[in-house]
Amino acid sequence: MSEELDLVWHVNIMNPDECVKKRKERFESLRAWEPLKLVRRVETMFDIRDPLFPLCEFLYGLSQELYSEMPPRKNGFESFLHPLNVVLNLKRSGVKDTITLLCGLMHDHIEEQVDIYKKEKGLDDKSAEGKVLLDEYEIKLVSKFEKDLYDFCEKENIDSSAVGKIIETLKLLTRLKRDFYYKSISYIFNCKDLETRERAIQVKLADRIHNILSIDCFDERGRLYQCFKNLFIINSAKQFLIENYGVKVFDWKYSDKSKATERLFTRCCKATYEAFLYICNTSADKGIFDVKAVLQLAFKKYKLEHAGIWAVTDFEDETHPMRLYQGVIRKWDSRLHYELDDWKQRIDDEKKFCVEFFCEYAFDDEKIQAIIDYKDAFSLKEVVAHLLYDHDYVLTSFLSRQLDKKGRLKVAKINN
Repeated sequence: MSEELDLVWHVNIMNPDECVKKRKERFESLRAWEPLKLVRRVETMFDIRDPLFPLCEFLYGLSQELYSEMPPRKNGFESFLHPLNVVLNLKRSGVKDTITLLCGLMHDHIEEQVDIYKKEKGLDDKSAEGKVLLDEYEIKLVSKFEKDLYDFCEKENIDSSAVGKIIETLKLLTRLKRDFYYKSISYIFNCKDLETRERAIQVKLADRIHNILSIDCFDERGRLYQCFKNLFIINSAKQFLIENYGVKVFDWKYSDKSKATERLFTRCCKATYEAFLYICNTSADKGIFDVKAVLQLAFKKYKLEHAGIWAVTDFEDETHPMRLYQGVIRKWDSRLHYELDDWKQRIDDEKKFCVEFFCEYAFDDEKIQAIIDYKDAFSLKEVVAHLLYDHDYVLTSFLSRQLDKKGRLKVAKINN
């Protein structure tokens, strides 16, 4: 008997309890983290022996006070649970750095106040005047926040070097109203200071993990939108990991040596995959079972013959259902940036094709929409799986460094 088989035999026969434990650990490692649903006290989130603990108490109080004035999240849970879940996700990944944990706690602190101000003043963040006023208000908030932190550290005789690191990280994490979504995220991944960059990446991944686990109140299209927002982040995080740690960081054999960033990347991928899979299941339950195989095989054919879902050139045979996978990224990109005319045109084109191609089934509007939601979720979850398990794979034209000067995806033929 080989050494490997002998080990398996020993674990299964001689140590059944250990075998069950290993199976459970492996199963849990394949799932997304369960979010926190009850508010925890500050001493359970931060180490009371840490010299920075008084600062943790101070910022915990500030955050709790702000969120007490805000409505519940869309899923009905208390809004303060979100920053606490971000801290918890960071800790679960192995982050021990208190500054990073505090950045997780305060990651939305400035942006939430800007949103409150926008609502109170009735400002339009799409107008030139609105953008200027909101940017000016944000600068004032950051300046005041920074001063408050320095004053507190001086009063409590705490090392104030942490303040500059917190402020620089929060600047990367706070989205300016004038910026497109991709551009705001690109500031994180293009930051020249490696320590600040990785800290911000970790917080952003922890943030998106909780967000994607909190979309049960959305319909299928709303869930798809939230999942799509994750793709740009996890794709850029994958590139960061490859460039800084090499592909071995993804190998389970090296899991005990893997970085917290890799663990957060992995969990964010798994949470996003689960969300896409849920959309597939709920869409299929609407009565489109008979066409599931057609949609799946069409995607496989498209992936093999046209290098994935990124091709933007026309097909010779426009009657094949694999054309449904052409422009999936472009469609959700237009939704992300409120280009509603382009978004609506793409949806209408897809519906028209589905009505004609599946005419023998006489699907109603709900089932046609379910077909579209299913094929989007199915194709995008496959991309997530590649990012997760193909260690060399990244969407090379969907990275922060590949954006145009306005922070948008470049209009060109894109291949995986």
